Amino acid sequence: MNLVNPITLVYLRNSEYFELITDLKTGMAGILPSTPVSDDLITRFNAVYDELDTATRIDRGTVLTEKVQAADESRGTTWKAMDLMVEAHLNSPVPEEVESAKIIRRVFDVYGDFRKRSYDSESSEARNLIQDLEKNKNSEHVTRIRLDAWLPLYKTQQDEFKALQNERDTEASYKASGDVRAVRLKMDPLYREVVNLVNSYISIGLATPEMENFVVVMNQRIKRYNDSLAIRQGKNTGGDDSDTPEE
Repeated sequence: MNLVNPITLVYLRNSEYFELITDLKTGMAGILPSTPVSDDLITRFNAVYDELDTATRIDRGTVLTEKVQAADESRGTTWKAMDLMVEAHLNSPVPEEVESAKIIRRVFDVYGDFRKRSYDSESSEARNLIQDLEKNKNSEHVTRIRLDAWLPLYKTQQDEFKALQNERDTEASYKASGDVRAVRLKMDPLYREVVNLVNSYISIGLATPEMENFVVVMNQRIKRYNDSLAIRQGKNTGGDDSDTPEE
C-alpha cells in the first residue's frame, strides 16, 4: 500500500514549493470523490493557490527589473544614435543639411545628455525632447538629417519603458505588503489536508487506479525535493551556508 510520502515544506525554496503545490493541484484534479468535505477542501485550496501563483510571480520581480534596465538601455542607445546623426550632419557637404543640423542641435542642447538621470527624470526630458522635435517648425529639419525614421522608434521605446516600469512598481508594492511567505503559511495546512484525505482513501481500500497513479507521481516529485534538501543540509552541516532555504 503506497501512501503520499512526507516532506518538510518549510525548507523548500519558493520556486520548489510552488512547483510541488502545482504538481499537487494538477494531479488531484478529478481523482477525489465529490463530497461536501472534498469539494470544500478543493475550493479553499484553489483560492489560496491563486494567491500563491500571484505572489510567486511577484517574487520573481528581478526578471521585470532586468526588462526595465534593458528597455532603458535601448532608449539610451537610440538617443545616442540620433545625437550622432545630428553631429554627422553638422559636417555634411550639403549646406541645407548643415543648417538643419544646427537647428536640431540647439533643440538637443536644451536638454543635454539626460541618460544618466533617474528613470523618471529621463522619461520627462525625453518626452519634452520628442515633443519639440515633432513641432511643425522642426519637422522639415528632422527629415532632412534623417531622424524621421528613428524619432518614432524612440517615442515607442519611451512608452514601452514606462509600461514595464509601472508593471514592476505595481508588483514591488504588492511584494512589500507580505509576499510568498505569508501565502505559504496559508497553503501548508491545505496541502496536508489534501494529502491526508488521499491517504485515508488508500488506507481503507477505496483508492481508484487514478488515485494510486497520483500517489506514484507525487512520490517521485517528493523524492526529488527530499534528495535536494538532503544535499543542501549536508552542505550546511559542512559549513557552506550559501544554499540556505528561502523563507
